[in-house]
Amino acid sequence: MKIPAQTALNSADYTRTLRRMVVPNTMTMEDVSVPGNWANVFSKVKADDEVIVVPEDRTWRLHLLVVEAGVGFVRTALIHAIDLTKAIAKAPAEDLSQVPEPPEGYKVNFAPKTLWRVLTDDPVMEVSRAHKTKGEAVQAAIEHARKASGLAA
Repeated sequence: MKIPAQTALNSADYTRTLRRMVVPNTMTMEDVSVPGNWANVFSKVKADDEVIVVPEDRTWRLHLLVVEAGVGFVRTALIHAIDLTKAIAKAPAEDLSQVPEPPEGYKVNFAPKTLWRVLTDDPVMEVSRAHKTKGEAVQAAIEHARKASGLAA
């Protein structure tokens, strides 16, 4: 079944409100889901509003859709929930100022398909590829230079 042609398609900015609510640290995510716990704020939301709920200490975050609001209660549906005490941050970027220069006759560069790779200057040959960091690639260049010069045992 197709959506009827006369269906209204309004900008979401004019049809719902996004709200942010900070609750006391003593409240849990489960407490927020109880409709009667919204008795003090039921008049501030309406159906189809979205509410982002966080405690004062920012240990978790809920994104809720208001399904129904009535006198003394608000019924919500969960859009997204996250426990910020268990969230894992992205690994810090490599400090390139600490990475040594590759040995003479070698180049280290990045290419999207091969990641960090090691090349020789003359003749131009790819020594290794798929290094996740520049530091790993430089280390591979140093090891290759040792082997090529006969210094490695």
